[in-house]
Amino acid sequence: MKQGKAKKRLKKRLFEDGVYAWMEKLFDAVSLNLLWLLCSLPLVTIGASSTAFYYTMAKVIRGERGHLFGEFWRSFRLNFVKATIVWIAFAALIFLLLVNRNISADIAGSAGIGGYFGFFLLCLYTVIAVLFLGVLVYVFPVLSRFYMAVPQVIKLSVYMCFRYLPYTLGLLAICAGAAVMISFLPLLVICVPAGALFCFSQLMESLLVRHTPVDTKGEDRWYLDLAPREGKNT
Repeated sequence: MKQGKAKKRLKKRLFEDGVYAWMEKLFDAVSLNLLWLLCSLPLVTIGASSTAFYYTMAKVIRGERGHLFGEFWRSFRLNFVKATIVWIAFAALIFLLLVNRNISADIAGSAGIGGYFGFFLLCLYTVIAVLFLGVLVYVFPVLSRFYMAVPQVIKLSVYMCFRYLPYTLGLLAICAGAAVMISFLPLLVICVPAGALFCFSQLMESLLVRHTPVDTKGEDRWYLDLAPREGKNT
């Protein structure tokens, strides 16, 4: 009888601990989501905010290391300049591609050779825009994980985009799914991005770990820069 009661108490405690742990993670995820939204409002800061969003999700919520607000602001501050440069450059390029795509769509609606040429351009600009987005999904996770110059970040992101193409399609599908859900019910913007990022990070971390050096103790490093550096993310 005593053993039976002890087992029941143990199961109850394990269940309660599990529920509380998941509730805590859920609360942290929603808090992180709101923090990301708040820091993305100026629009120009979306790059730095998204970098910190991924970093905090991977390190604090999944890795259970550090404090949510502290790690977010730390990553936001350290990566602000690089992330902002990359974000503005990619946003401008994708915007121009979409403008050209819309012009091509109008041309494709005309009759004759011009219509066929417009359709060709429409497909071309669409493919290029998707490729740019495919590279972009790697940029901010790479920037959050490794200490690199902007050209190196872009170079590694391009390599990973094509080297792990099936993963790239999966990552784009997660982003597209979240966007569709929010478009149908905008209120979901307060929680869906965090849920999507949690799934996104499952795929992304399996790739980033392949490019992360291992120190003498066998622990994965967050950054490629192994030299001590003041203010470096850890």
